[in-house]
Amino acid sequence: MAQRPLDADDELRQAAKTVDEQLASEQKYPELGAFFTTDFSSAYIAPESRQQVLRRKRAISLPDNLFEQYNLIQCRCFMGLFPEINRVWITIDHRLFLWNYAEGGDYESFEELDQIIVNVALVKPKKGIFDSKVQYLLVIATPVDVHLLGLGAGSGSAPHTLYITNMSVPSDNVAMRTIVGTEDGRIFMNGNDGRLWEINYQAEEGWFSKKCYKTEVLGSALSYFKPTFSFLNGNPDPIVKIVFDETRQVMYGLTEKSNIEVMSLSNGAVTRSTINRNDIVQDSRRKSNHHRALDDNLFKIVDIHTISTIESRDICLVGITSTGCRLYFGISYNRSHHDQARSILPLQHVRIPPTFDSVPAGALGASGQYQIHQSLYHNGIFLAAHAFSDAADALIASAPDSGPINKESTETKPLGTSYIPRLTETAMISSVEGKIWAMTEMPGVNFAGAIDSSIVRNELAVQLSRSPREYLVLTNSGVNVFTKRRPVDILQQLLLEGRGAESDVAAFFNNYGRVESCAMCVAILCGHPGLSPVSGSQYMAPHSAVAPIAANAEKWLLEQGGKREPLQSLGNDRIVSNGLSGSDLGRPVAQGSSGQFTYRYSAFSLYFARLLRPIWKRKVVKTANAVRQLYDTEISEDVLTSVQTTLFALRDFLYGHAELFTRRYVPSTNPPSENDRIELQNAEDENRQMKALARLLTQAIEGIAFVLFLVDSKMSETVSKITPEDREILTSITYETLLTTAKGHDLCRRLVTAVINKQMGHHMSVDAVSETLQRICGSFCNTDDVVLFQATEHQRLAKTLQNPAEVEDSLQQSLRLFKKVPFLLVGDGGSSRLRETCQVFMEMGYPSYAVELALSCAHDVDPSNKATGYCNDGMNPKDIRGEQYNQRMVCYESVSMVLAGVGLRSAQGSPSEAAVKAISTALQFDDNIFHTYLYDWLLSYERTDYLLEIESPYIVDFLQECTKLDKYKDLLSTYYTKHSDFGLAAKELGRIADATQYKLTFFQRLEYLSRAVSNAKSYPAGSDPKTENGKLLIDLEEKLEVGNIQLEILLSLQAKLEKLERKVNNVMASNSSREEAREEFQNIERLRKMCESQLLDVNGLYHSVAEPLKMYESMLAIYHASELDDEYHVRGAWEGFIAKVFDEAVVAGRPPLTDIEVLVKELGRRFYPSATVTPIKTMVQILERYPYLKQTAGYPTSQGWAVRILREIGFPYEALFDTFHGLIETKVKEWMAPRASLVLIQDIEILLRAWLSESHGSRIIAELNDELGIVETDRLVNGSSPYTNGTTTTGGMGSSVMGASGPIDRFRIRKIDEAIQTYIRMLESASWTPTAISGPFDDNLGGSKVQLETKAAQLVRRLQAIRNKIQRIN
Repeated sequence: MAQRPLDADDELRQAAKTVDEQLASEQKYPELGAFFTTDFSSAYIAPESRQQVLRRKRAISLPDNLFEQYNLIQCRCFMGLFPEINRVWITIDHRLFLWNYAEGGDYESFEELDQIIVNVALVKPKKGIFDSKVQYLLVIATPVDVHLLGLGAGSGSAPHTLYITNMSVPSDNVAMRTIVGTEDGRIFMNGNDGRLWEINYQAEEGWFSKKCYKTEVLGSALSYFKPTFSFLNGNPDPIVKIVFDETRQVMYGLTEKSNIEVMSLSNGAVTRSTINRNDIVQDSRRKSNHHRALDDNLFKIVDIHTISTIESRDICLVGITSTGCRLYFGISYNRSHHDQARSILPLQHVRIPPTFDSVPAGALGASGQYQIHQSLYHNGIFLAAHAFSDAADALIASAPDSGPINKESTETKPLGTSYIPRLTETAMISSVEGKIWAMTEMPGVNFAGAIDSSIVRNELAVQLSRSPREYLVLTNSGVNVFTKRRPVDILQQLLLEGRGAESDVAAFFNNYGRVESCAMCVAILCGHPGLSPVSGSQYMAPHSAVAPIAANAEKWLLEQGGKREPLQSLGNDRIVSNGLSGSDLGRPVAQGSSGQFTYRYSAFSLYFARLLRPIWKRKVVKTANAVRQLYDTEISEDVLTSVQTTLFALRDFLYGHAELFTRRYVPSTNPPSENDRIELQNAEDENRQMKALARLLTQAIEGIAFVLFLVDSKMSETVSKITPEDREILTSITYETLLTTAKGHDLCRRLVTAVINKQMGHHMSVDAVSETLQRICGSFCNTDDVVLFQATEHQRLAKTLQNPAEVEDSLQQSLRLFKKVPFLLVGDGGSSRLRETCQVFMEMGYPSYAVELALSCAHDVDPSNKATGYCNDGMNPKDIRGEQYNQRMVCYESVSMVLAGVGLRSAQGSPSEAAVKAISTALQFDDNIFHTYLYDWLLSYERTDYLLEIESPYIVDFLQECTKLDKYKDLLSTYYTKHSDFGLAAKELGRIADATQYKLTFFQRLEYLSRAVSNAKSYPAGSDPKTENGKLLIDLEEKLEVGNIQLEILLSLQAKLEKLERKVNNVMASNSSREEAREEFQNIERLRKMCESQLLDVNGLYHSVAEPLKMYESMLAIYHASELDDEYHVRGAWEGFIAKVFDEAVVAGRPPLTDIEVLVKELGRRFYPSATVTPIKTMVQILERYPYLKQTAGYPTSQGWAVRILREIGFPYEALFDTFHGLIETKVKEWMAPRASLVLIQDIEILLRAWLSESHGSRIIAELNDELGIVETDRLVNGSSPYTNGTTTTGGMGSSVMGASGPIDRFRIRKIDEAIQTYIRMLESASWTPTAISGPFDDNLGGSKVQLETKAAQLVRRLQAIRNKIQRIN
């Protein structure tokens, strides 16, 4: 038998927990003493006739022939009840009649005595004294002797047999008022002389003792010195009744004057104490606020009854007064030296009797109180005989209203509140014909064995576990049989009446609670055998014949069994107290329980738990004879069959009404609200719980069937086949453990194995056993051991066959069967069995079968894939899911054994055909943990070549994990490249380049980035920016660009370090300068290491390195890479760069403007035509003014210096002209002074000449020179200029640098013409006389007024010549 899947085990554990909780809740029903929180109580409910406490079942009149005997009476007649043997005893003078009231007219008689019989009792005999036929002793008392007769009870209507024992004791002319027997066979009696005796009897006479004799237990102080004659023994207060408490071994005696004698018989000694009547009266009046029913002149205790420890541990006796009050006496644990008698049995509570409107005041007597002369009390039920008149009595009955009591005791209370039980009873009064002589409760029938004493007092918990309680009321006219109405009986009656009783049914549900009421509906729908026949107005029919009851039960179960709502106050307006309406003042209000499950579910689980109770905590097997090793079931077969029958009915009901117990919830909004989500979760949880209970229901049915199977198959012989350890487990295990735990399932598996071994030992077929177990308990007790045996046989058979096809067929059958029993191969240390089985498949040349078997087992031992959750959650050693993980590892190890056996462990060479087939079989299994295990195994043997060939859903995840290790960082990118997934390869290579956990040099990172770009370009449509891979390519190229910038920075930092190192090592330098160099060296070295160890992004590179170190070329490169559109920062970077070049040239003794020209051209060409890094307006403004600044004005430069730099960077003529002209057109302040405007217009004129030369050829420039009378070397094209601070340098603006240019269009010519006219007017109107206020460049521009006027005139001529030339061109 296989171990259950863990999901099933979880369900069974949860269902077992539910059962335990339900059973535990029923034990919360309060003990009797818990109700006595006040000194007295009087709350009663007077229900209408359908719901009264008792229902008169039938009335049986005395047979006529007994009436005839009664007419022959000469002296006295007594009668009483023997419910144990279904007899009424009647004495007429010296004759005893035993009337069989159950059959009507039959009776037996005993007429062997010649003395008047005054009392008769039926007691149990002591064990070992009489023959086994003697079941009872009939004790017959006369004034002369007390005789013991043996009685053998006949079955059914058969007459009883009396046996003469020749045992008797003298009674000495004393009438024995009460005779009581104990469970162990002791007999006590008290006479009208007030003395208490015990009858001792034994099988044989002794040397100093008779066969039967009496000893005095209790008498007066002088009783030992008085003769035993009644006329000398006048006791002023004789005991009139004795009762014996079996649970406490205490006897109580009620005296004629209402004193109570307490006699403890424990430990073989008798201790006596007396509770004085006056003390009782005083205490009862004080506790009852001097209730009139307890007036001193009326006070008389007419009866006493013991209260067992089952009903209450503290309350032990109840006394019944003549007015119907109940006085509850308790056990005293603190006896003081004074008032000791009262403290022995203190009065705990006074219960005032009910009053009824239907009772005429005259029927209560002159005192207006009841006149009670007979009573009965047992386990909460109280009956009393009231002398209604001289000729007739009335029967008063009361019982606890179990509905509210149970509901309040089991409800969950808000934190901080406590439950105070409140005793409310239902009460009734009924007239009977004649005077009541005796009352007793009939022995009940338990349908499923003994009832747990902890719940006996809870009527709702046991109402279906036993027959309804019945009471015999004996009158002088016959026997009345009353039945206690159980709540389920009342509900059946109301459901039978249908629509006419709907309000009563609703009140019933309110009174008993919806869970209990729904549970009763389930019992009715299941047809529980404990249900009583239902009486209609004119008929009585069995439950199964009354279809309306079932229909209405289902209707109310559906309507009342829905969503649980908070409960309100119990609000029962039927409560009356002494004829007045009750008050809820001081009454605890039931707190609402808004549980997440429906009432139907709670009712089902409650009813199910009650069905299981008779076996749940009981042991399965007991040792009948340890010496002979005989074993038997702890619970009788009848009880097991009874429980199984009710469980079958419940399962049939569940399957037939599945819709009732499938909770559905439709969200009120879309998407669901928070409340909707809670309700949906509640519905899901309830359905899951219901499924668990259904599984346990099947387990219980089949578990009982399995135990009964063991009994039928000679249990002792089967048990002898298991180990001593298993026998010890078997004799201690309970049904709860057997049905719901792996321990129980494993034990059953071993028992099945023992049965199979026993069958095989007798050379009998195991097929019959297998079929029987499969039929009666297929899910509880799978016959996997039989399957395993058959699979092994097929494997063994294959070794003996010669035909390859037959061998393969046999092995296939073996594989099929082995796959059915995975837990036998893997669980409970069965790993060696799996390994051996796989080894056989390998030896037979079928390694793929071995792999398939091992991996099938791995799946079956963990069908819910809990091992994956275990791995994902960190593999905590305390996690119970580790068990599934370990079982799967056992299977995987068998697979690796097979793969190693077929040569896959070799680090070199191609795999064999068998290896390929085996691993192909393995890869077909969708098992993520196994795939990881397999890949690890291949990697451990350096089979990366084969690993990278695998295509599966798990290989990528595995390789991703591998990349966390430096050694295997390239595996995933190689896998992608190998499988032509260039986009993912590019992404992975880019990740490696960025990763800091690898020990890579910066050059290696750049290499990975470069490879990433190459792979991204290899992907189809990889350059399309709209696609994901196109975006990836752009991202990678940008990273590579930034990486190249970082490389430049890195090289620059290295150069700085070398320079600083020389400074540090320069011994000729000062200490402060060397220290300063050392600090700077350390900072630069830190930055170098940072750049060397990782790829920085643009922000990190800029803010951490470039900007702090004022690396302007890198800053501009970063602006370019990030496409920063920030003129302020770009301008600052260019100005900083130019200033740095200037300073370095000055320090080196080189012409600074020449260095600036060269380096600006170089840097500008790098970024042009980027409008963000080489904005033309900014570049013109910076370069045009730079030679004329104060710090640069003293250095030589050539004419058109800025124009030449900008053109060689690549700016077009048209854009340059517009920008230069804009300086004049927008009247930029610094260029508006005459000297500055002269310089600016001069550069514009050079720009125009160069533009014309480029657009129309050098011939046009020659013509202009001829017109102006100047030679070529004096012009810009040869670099000669007489206008720069009196100095001349040479330079050039070759056409090869400026590039070709097309003809100037007419629109542009017109614009240039207008601009030239503006320049001419400015020059002609300018005043060259120095003024106090001049432009910022005036002080830096040389020349006298005459020289400037001459320059201006010459410039006007050249501009006019250009104007004339372009007009002709136009």
